[in-house]
Amino acid sequence: MFHRIILSLIAMWLTSIGIAKAEYSFCNKTSYALSASIGYVEEARLITRGWWRLRPGQCKVVMTEEINPGRYFVYAEAIPGHRGPLRTWSGDTPLCVENESLFTLRDQDVCASDPRRQREFFSVDVSEDNDGSWRTEFAEEVNYNVYKAEVAGVQRLLRDVGYDVSRIDGSLGRQTQTVLREYRQDRGLGDSGVYDDALIDQLILEANERDSKLGFFFCNATQLPIWAAIAQTDEEDGYRSSGWWRMEGSECAKVLRGELTNNHYYVYGIMDLGDRDIGLAGGSRDFCVSDVQFDAAGDIDCADSGYEAARFRKVEIGGERAWTYQFSPDQFNPDIPAATTPQPSVVREAAAEAETSTE
Repeated sequence: MFHRIILSLIAMWLTSIGIAKAEYSFCNKTSYALSASIGYVEEARLITRGWWRLRPGQCKVVMTEEINPGRYFVYAEAIPGHRGPLRTWSGDTPLCVENESLFTLRDQDVCASDPRRQREFFSVDVSEDNDGSWRTEFAEEVNYNVYKAEVAGVQRLLRDVGYDVSRIDGSLGRQTQTVLREYRQDRGLGDSGVYDDALIDQLILEANERDSKLGFFFCNATQLPIWAAIAQTDEEDGYRSSGWWRMEGSECAKVLRGELTNNHYYVYGIMDLGDRDIGLAGGSRDFCVSDVQFDAAGDIDCADSGYEAARFRKVEIGGERAWTYQFSPDQFNPDIPAATTPQPSVVREAAAEAETSTE
């Protein structure tokens, strides 16, 4: 007990004279719950680590060693449960991550064959005059302080799980408190108009669970790797095609987030036989593809724009909010007739696990 008291007094004294604890911290001053990652050089190796979950308004230490001057790399993305396009805090340096788990990667070649495991990090130059610690803040257009970011995050999450929040403004006013009471009453959590960290965590969980049941999924029902692509209607260009998602045998991938709004989509896949590739057969319309990850407008000439043309299968989904397309071995047989739409599969629930949120 005596030694613990002495150590506590020393820590208090060091703080009082301005000696900061060596650490790198992230601070989320946005209305989004974030998953964040960091990259840094150690013994001539570029290492990436993540994911750290940051509630709106939360600050968290991600490295406890002394922070040396030099270049670091940081990336953050909003949790999948937030509605709308995926928000990212990113740059132009592609580095490797694990998509569905905590990770420390010491080899940046591990994602060379799977571009969907790369994220675009932004650089952070830690100055010479730092005191052994550094902090990176994530912000958005509205310049919230930590408290307002937390309140705005609660408002956004309530809207994400289906409650009527008119404004996301970081103000814990009467309307927000009324919605909080409604949410608590619906969940059997009393009738208070306040929130705490546990309530925010529950909202994050519910938002992610809701999102996991929506979207377009690919599932590989073969025993060989498949590279998959999708084309969908686009307001500006008519259609856009994008890829690739790589799936080993029996794996699934979520390729479109949120509630589906189109009545049909087009899909394409390449089965990797090792010594050669076989394209999906039975297609009905050409779209552009590339040897590398791509996102191509549908109104361009593929050859003139540096792409190749591939024949995609049409998939009618009949107004469903979610859909799973299974690639099966027979679909890569060039003798089969033009594609008919596979029916929704019981694999859909398994596919939903492809969008697992990480802590």
